[in-house]
Order: sequence, then structure tokens, then C-alpha cells
Amino acid sequence: MAVVDGWWSVEELTRRGFAQSPVVMANEAHNGLARCIRTRAVGVRMIEAAHQAGVRDLAMEALPRPEDRTPGPIWAVPEVPGGYLAQPDMRRLITTALDLGWTLWAYEADIRPAGDPAELLTMEFTNWREREQAQNLCQVLAKTQAQPLLVWSGNSHACQEAGDEWVPMGHHFRALSDIDPFVIDQTVTVAWPGQSRPWAQDLLAAIHPALARYGGSAGILREQAPAPLDGRTGVDALVVSTDNALT
Repeated sequence: MAVVDGWWSVEELTRRGFAQSPVVMANEAHNGLARCIRTRAVGVRMIEAAHQAGVRDLAMEALPRPEDRTPGPIWAVPEVPGGYLAQPDMRRLITTALDLGWTLWAYEADIRPAGDPAELLTMEFTNWREREQAQNLCQVLAKTQAQPLLVWSGNSHACQEAGDEWVPMGHHFRALSDIDPFVIDQTVTVAWPGQSRPWAQDLLAAIHPALARYGGSAGILREQAPAPLDGRTGVDALVVSTDNALT
């Protein structure tokens, strides 16, 4: 497996993203309440780099809507008894933005309890949720008067390529907003439960010198990435890391 040039620090990759698009979407990896803490630690670095690039707004999938059901603005860390927002690494990410004077925005779909919980597992519901998220992000852009926006999503919601049945938020957003967001995927090397991926170990061994140079996590544009990362569709760049555990 050949090692390629083109690796960037997380900060450089974030700044490049905002030089290319007013909207940068980055993700964290989670499976239920288990999460890859590294992805949120990288998120802190992205916020700090985006701040240097003039960004002051952060839209987060995990944030609950205010009582008036609008996207915000939100200027405080929500007090919750559990869930993602109670986890210290998530609270650190949010606090980093607030301490820098940023405004937070909620864009999750307004999900109400279903009569049949099985409905929440259907593709029809999934696609409704993805479309609602994209529409809500368009509302956020209207409220921020089209200022640069960092979007923090979970897993694959920001993907810009639709599947056979699934149409993700990123695909809807591009169609609704006429903005081509710069999408950064952090999940590609995460150790998902029940998945055996020997290629990931081979890849990490081959690019270890590059990752070590950047402290264990580095970014690369998809078009410059080594195989099989160059086949990761629907994203513009990837963050690859030696820290891939879900906890």
C-alpha cells in the first residue's frame, strides 16, 4: 500500500474547508451512547481553527431546540440528566465554542414519540429526519445571515451522496441551499463493533509516519487519499487517526 503526500493537520484542513465553502460539516462517531472520544477532541481543534478563520456559529445535531421550537440562538450549555450532552467530552466541545463567543444552533428534526416505536426504525422515518435536518439548517443560515457555519453531525448524516433508498441530510442540504458544503468524515477508521476490517490496520501501518508527525490524527482530501479511502463517496476530506476506540 503506497503512502501518499497531502496530509494536513486538523487545523489546516478546517481552514482549507472554509476557504472553499461557507459551510463546513464535520462528524463525530457514536454508536448509541458509546462514542469515539477522539472525534470530539478533534472537534475542539476544528472550532479553534474555524475561529481563526472568522467563524462564529456552530450548528449541532445533538442540541435540543429552545422552548419556542426555533433553532436558536443558544448561548449556554444545556443542562441535561443524561445522553450525549451530559458526556464531558461533548460538553468540552460546546464550552470551547461558547468561551470563544460563538452562537449555537439546533437543527435536529422535531421528533415526537411514535405510536409504534418500530416506525422510528423505518427508512421512511430516516429519510424524513434527514430532510428535516437539512431544512432546519437552511433556517439557521437565514438567521445567521449566511455567515460561515460549522455543522457538527453524527456518523454519516453529512454525506452528500444518496444511496438506493437512503437520502442523507448532506444531499438534501446541497439541493435546498445551493451551497456545496465541505464535508469532513472522521469515522473511516473507527473500530465499529462487529466489523472486521483488516484493511484499516494495513492502512494505519502504512501511514503511521504521517500520523505520528501530526500527533496521531491527520486529514487528507479524498481525491488525494490512498486506497481504499479514495473510494469514500459523498465527502471532501477525511480525518484518519490511530485513536479509534468506541467507549
